[in-house]
Amino acid sequence: MAAPSSLKDSGTAPEKGKWYSLLSDHGDGVGMLTKSYHYTSPSGEEHPDNPRQLHVLEVVEPATYGVGYSNEESVLCMWLDSPSPGRIAVHHISFPLSQFQELVAEGEEPPEFDALKAQQASQGGLG
Repeated sequence: MAAPSSLKDSGTAPEKGKWYSLLSDHGDGVGMLTKSYHYTSPSGEEHPDNPRQLHVLEVVEPATYGVGYSNEESVLCMWLDSPSPGRIAVHHISFPLSQFQELVAEGEEPPEFDALKAQQASQGGLG
């Protein structure tokens, strides 16, 4: 199977509400966002190399307040992590549009998203 091509290679723009797979580790040290991670479902099912998925929340204009300065559009994303078995944590990150297009390929909703929705429902909708 051929490696997935980045959005840049396919000439595709990111879309709000879609999931994208991170193609490689991004960043350094403690703050590094890894291409894959270990996830244990609430039922105890192990997913040792779960692909990191980024969910596009919004694509915003350059220099949008609260996002950080960029001279191009920024892509605001949500990504999920599992700090302990059966628990899902939500994190947010933004990328300049051109960087996001180089780092990701078309993705799919990760299995832990259902666990997150169940977790939020049990907490009264709080995330």
